[in-house]
Amino acid sequence: MILYKTIALQFGRFLETGRPGNEFDLVGRNVPTEETRVNRRAILSELGGARIYLLDHRAANYLDSLRMDVQGMPWETRQESEIEAYVREVDFPRELVWVEYDARQLWVDRVARGLTTMARLDLRHFSQRGFLFDNRSDGAMTVRLFNGMMDRSFIEPLATLVLRKSSGRPEFTDAVWQPQMNVLVAHARGDTDEHVKDVQALLEEHKGHVSYELVIGFMMFAALAAREDDLLSEETPSLSPEQTKTARKFGKTWMTETLRSHLTIRIGPSGERHLVEREARRQFEAARASGRATPTEHWVSEHERRYSSGKVVRVRGHKRGIVADKTLPIRVVGPKLEL
Repeated sequence: MILYKTIALQFGRFLETGRPGNEFDLVGRNVPTEETRVNRRAILSELGGARIYLLDHRAANYLDSLRMDVQGMPWETRQESEIEAYVREVDFPRELVWVEYDARQLWVDRVARGLTTMARLDLRHFSQRGFLFDNRSDGAMTVRLFNGMMDRSFIEPLATLVLRKSSGRPEFTDAVWQPQMNVLVAHARGDTDEHVKDVQALLEEHKGHVSYELVIGFMMFAALAAREDDLLSEETPSLSPEQTKTARKFGKTWMTETLRSHLTIRIGPSGERHLVEREARRQFEAARASGRATPTEHWVSEHERRYSSGKVVRVRGHKRGIVADKTLPIRVVGPKLEL
């Protein structure tokens, strides 16, 4: 599943026929209003003008690891201003940008990295996740999140995050949420207090995903701007020549105008080394914290050993512990513990 292609096909067909397709389209089926049509026409136009980035799961995992280096692990007490100051200085290559990755596999990778203990989370409805960044305005940047559910189905943004700008840079301390009312109405099963609370809970969950995950896009552009070999990119046409010919034959201009090309972002050699070292470091710290870590080889000076019986033994200087793995850098084995 490529989410941005699914969105383009579903929205384009809806605008062309006025009806939702056979796939899951809650908004198109329940709220086929003029607001929905205007909103979908605008999204198609923005996707057509956006630079499309598709992250493979290793690249997404690498960028998420970089984010945790800046933001800190969930149990650390770092100030949010640290990550906000970092992402504020990241430049976007285009005014309209789409960033997509596999949310299911990223969660599996987070469990493997020890970032979360929620290993049994139900991932059946996790699929691709796509962010649409709109940086065209001088006064604000907007961020919308589309959540893929399964093949050919997704959840439209329940709200848009508006980041006001200061000196041309987005500010996170004064963010504003703009609810997408036609989407919220589509999710409401009724107007009772219980139904209202369900929609409010869904909206808050959506806000949490947007706030936490959008940083991956900023980290990607920071890594690409560094022009190192931690990430590799390749431009690929979104439609095959046969698909393009068929779309033109039947007058489906919204397909050829929206689905032009995308950049596939893969992890490079430096990124792979980073992930390997981070995993080695995690295992090293876990063993050390549990008291099962064998001391690294070190020199023990000559000393006396006194026993309860009164016996005194002089111990010659000697080496103790295991020889350190020379392939692991100091950032993996860490500094010597202070006792």
